[in-house]
Amino acid sequence: MTKVNLELHVATVRGLARMKANAAIGQCGLTTDDREDIEAQLLLALCSRARRFDSKRSSLNTFTCRVMDKEVASIQRYRLARRRLHLGRPDLVDGTALDDLCIASPSAVERQEFWLDVHKVVNTLPAQLRETVIALRCGSATEASRMLGTAKSVVYERIALIRQAFLAVGIGPTYFTTGGAR
Repeated sequence: MTKVNLELHVATVRGLARMKANAAIGQCGLTTDDREDIEAQLLLALCSRARRFDSKRSSLNTFTCRVMDKEVASIQRYRLARRRLHLGRPDLVDGTALDDLCIASPSAVERQEFWLDVHKVVNTLPAQLRETVIALRCGSATEASRMLGTAKSVVYERIALIRQAFLAVGIGPTYFTTGGAR
């Protein structure tokens, strides 16, 4: 690592963090109230990875952008995972966590209708895709590929076909929002 005096670049780094945080607002349930928290998390990520900076490989600006982009993606992945969790296993998420995510938990009737719709779609799928759905219920794409005895790329191709089937009948990310499929 080449030593860099970060104090000289603080204003630039803070401005970049603010810009990245503002760009993340509105995605994955992030609101303007989250902006300062996102900025702080981006700056912490940069500080924790600063020792890995090598001026021979990239400029400080490029390094900073990459670190912050990866951290924003991580924040979004975490938020999306928390949103998905309450659909299948509401007992794993307490009500306050859902309130923090700014999403309303679907009612028992809505969840029941959702799973009935999912069941209908799965029953219309070809046998290979149904097997893939069952394998994915218990694990990742890697685990499903092992269970099915296929390459991971085949599982991902099947996931794309399964996703298309669900989207064709209106089961997608906006299912529980106003204007979603029902």
